[in-house]
Amino acid sequence: ALLIAFFTFTIVFLCIDLIFPVKTSIPYSRQIVSAEGKLLNAALSSDQQWRMKVEVNEVNPLLLKTLIFKEDRWFRFHPGVNPVALLRALWQNMSKGERVSGASTITMQVVRMLEPRKRTILSKFIECFRAIQLELHYSKNEILGFYINLLPYGGNIQGIKAASFLYFEQ
Repeated sequence: ALLIAFFTFTIVFLCIDLIFPVKTSIPYSRQIVSAEGKLLNAALSSDQQWRMKVEVNEVNPLLLKTLIFKEDRWFRFHPGVNPVALLRALWQNMSKGERVSGASTITMQVVRMLEPRKRTILSKFIECFRAIQLELHYSKNEILGFYINLLPYGGNIQGIKAASFLYFEQ
């Protein structure tokens, strides 16, 4: 019976995945680059954000390691959702009677940035489902790429390249 339930759940999950795929198209800012590859100027993206695409291999490895350590030290090992962190956060939040702990993985944060919605329990379930979908279709480095390109840095600045250019002119 347990095996049948598992296969039924898997088939339902895959059908929903086919019908409702995660939309990962991200509009980026237009950029003017010198012959040497230096960024000279940029314009807002079509959704009025400063967002400049950067590849994971272009980012300082220490920065990536720091982001992963701070945000989701189990990023390389979980399937998009960290069940231990979810249970820990649920216990801490219920015992305190308020939200004191989060459990979002980097993948779940990417989902939230791609598909913003109000924070509710239903939204968290959708986020978990979508995180598993992302993990099925993209590698960990591709998900990390979404993360570093969507991470908010204040106002309408998203991603580390846009933040670096606008705050430090680099």
